[in-house]
Amino acid sequence: MKSAVTYKYSLGIAILFFQYSNVTAQISEKDFPVEKKAALRNILAAQERQSVQREQAVSRLKSKGFKEIIVEGENVKQLINEDEQGHPMYYTTLNANPSKRIKANKFYSGQGLGLSISGQGMIIGQWDYSKPRLSHQLLTGKITYNTNQNQTISRHSTHIAGTLIGNNTSNPNATGIAYDATSKAYDWVNDTAEMTVEALGGMLVANNSYGFDPIYLQTYQFGKYNTTAKEWDNIMYNAPYFQIVKAVGNARSIDPAIAPQVAAKQGYDLLEGGGIAKNVLVVTSVNENSNPNGDSDFSISSFSSYGPTDDGRIKPDIAAQGENVYSSIETYNSAYGYYNGTSSASASVTGGITLLQQYWKTLNPNYMWSSSVRAILAHTANDKGALGPDYIYGWGLMDTERAAQLIYSNNKSTLVKEENLANGQEYRLYVVATKADQQPLVATLAWTDPAGNLGNTVTDDEAKALINDLDITIVKKDDAGNAQTFYPWKLGGINNYTAVATRNSANSVDNIEKVEIENPDGLYQVIIKHKGTLQQGNQNFSLILSGVSFCYSDDLYVLVREKDNIDAPNFVGTAKEIKASNVIKSTAKVTYKATKSVELLSDASGGNNTVGFETEPGADFLAYIDPDCGNISLPLLYKAQSLARTANKITASVPAKQMEIDKQDEIMLYPNPAHEEVNVKFRLGKTSKVVMTLYDVSGKEVLRQESSQDFPGGEFMKTLNVRGLPSGAYILYVETATQKTGKKLIIK
Repeated sequence: MKSAVTYKYSLGIAILFFQYSNVTAQISEKDFPVEKKAALRNILAAQERQSVQREQAVSRLKSKGFKEIIVEGENVKQLINEDEQGHPMYYTTLNANPSKRIKANKFYSGQGLGLSISGQGMIIGQWDYSKPRLSHQLLTGKITYNTNQNQTISRHSTHIAGTLIGNNTSNPNATGIAYDATSKAYDWVNDTAEMTVEALGGMLVANNSYGFDPIYLQTYQFGKYNTTAKEWDNIMYNAPYFQIVKAVGNARSIDPAIAPQVAAKQGYDLLEGGGIAKNVLVVTSVNENSNPNGDSDFSISSFSSYGPTDDGRIKPDIAAQGENVYSSIETYNSAYGYYNGTSSASASVTGGITLLQQYWKTLNPNYMWSSSVRAILAHTANDKGALGPDYIYGWGLMDTERAAQLIYSNNKSTLVKEENLANGQEYRLYVVATKADQQPLVATLAWTDPAGNLGNTVTDDEAKALINDLDITIVKKDDAGNAQTFYPWKLGGINNYTAVATRNSANSVDNIEKVEIENPDGLYQVIIKHKGTLQQGNQNFSLILSGVSFCYSDDLYVLVREKDNIDAPNFVGTAKEIKASNVIKSTAKVTYKATKSVELLSDASGGNNTVGFETEPGADFLAYIDPDCGNISLPLLYKAQSLARTANKITASVPAKQMEIDKQDEIMLYPNPAHEEVNVKFRLGKTSKVVMTLYDVSGKEVLRQESSQDFPGGEFMKTLNVRGLPSGAYILYVETATQKTGKKLIIK
């Protein structure tokens, strides 16, 4: 291979500065804050300087007799750089039907979930040794590959491309995970710079089925937070939707006589390069079996590398099938083959993430943050072995079906929240656990951490790579006020790598934390806080909850407003419980409004009566329950001889004290100006569906929401998500069966 092809460093990176505007964006550039775009461009500038140094290092090593390209069976190695001590560093491919193993096939039409999700309109990034066979019948018209890349057609890149996006018509047995998606493929020489460009241009996921060859690594480099890990973390921190996926490696298949580290710790401590990054999803391989729907019927592949990182983080993150994977190969346009390796497992996860992002976007205005992707995968993975994560399987086998069900149930029995924690702040959420089916209460926290600090060359240096240390706990108080605290999983670290996971104290090293409570009952408080000072003063985070009935984010506010006469006094106050002790007289009309949530208690006698409020015949009782964390609602149960009407659901996020409405206004917007959400308060004279439409100043419709069911007459509040809309003036119209009213809204 000519060096002019392999080393396109300086010219190639300079061109990248001008190419990113031509990227087919899934995330618009307006979604990047100015400081994030500046940081990504600074990464590119640094890569421009480093590319010259890499070229010089490779030339120097070649002059000492190190080969530039090494072919060993199905694997290809390329001399890519030198380490801090001048030793050669080689990238190597990681070769040693996967859609069913991770249940990605459930997304396809007619496969049980009622969906037709197969990657339509989605773009996947693929970095590999060289060019896939673009003319292969499985890949024709599906891959973009620039002429300034390595033009050697390789088996590995062709096989991975087929696993990612191979069509579903040429060979049904070789259908790719996201078979209707397309790919932008690159060689691996300038991977960091090219991923930076694609992240800035809006790409969502990048597959990297390669790593540094363990044969050429020094002992201290295994598990050590390194330059590649830092660079990849930095990209993802500044591009919050971008997820890098990397194969963990096949080091356990190497003869220990050649790579002594393989046997030094029973196959543990074999992570390298970008696989040590905090934000990168690192994928291990499991075997194929006859029961792809068996959630625990799998085992680790004999070649897969084990963690941990030197600071004890849970790596690898997730598992997928990497054995006996059938896909396209480069020999001719209809050639196929079976191959093994964590490369194929990585491609399976990348394809699965693509389907999840596509599905999320059909239900929401924006794509998920990458932290939400990682949290959902950890939350829904199928565990293996002892309860909790480990350094072999990570969180377990990826289960895209369970992930899709979690997304579908968002704001019903699950929550997917994307929030921000400021310095000194605590985030609190009250949840009531689902009692049906003995579901566990599970909370998973993930955040995209800033790039860590590089250490020295000490072997097994336990210095933490984590910069912003967030912590999640769940607290339950008994009737006497005594608190029981539930902690996230954590592992034993580099000096206790075979120990089972524990959950008896805070996790101070991982940026994915998961709390699980078996057989929950009643009310719990989820608490997220941080240690020390947060870099840049704040940290975005994603929180996933399952097994919940409803939630609220602060103490319960109860508003009782009286009309005519009532025995109970009129009050505004706070309470955690409402006892069914009020008797509403027949002459009274009463509205109970709770802007958070209400848990009704059984009657004091312990009888079988329905809990709630008791009314005399002729009374008019109207109750609203309004959780501020989405559309989760719990019907307010009642017992009454005569009940004129009930309503059990509205959506809002303001305390009751702020809910007083000017009687002259038909619509009230709060806050206005708005940033990410606006609460729309409106009054209905009679039962009606409600349509809300937002227009920009040019008259273009930018947002529309229509209620799926009728609202009864009365006052209501609805929360609109305006995140991602440009700053400026808008007009919001609320249309009912009898009128259409507009109000000016400012988005800042």
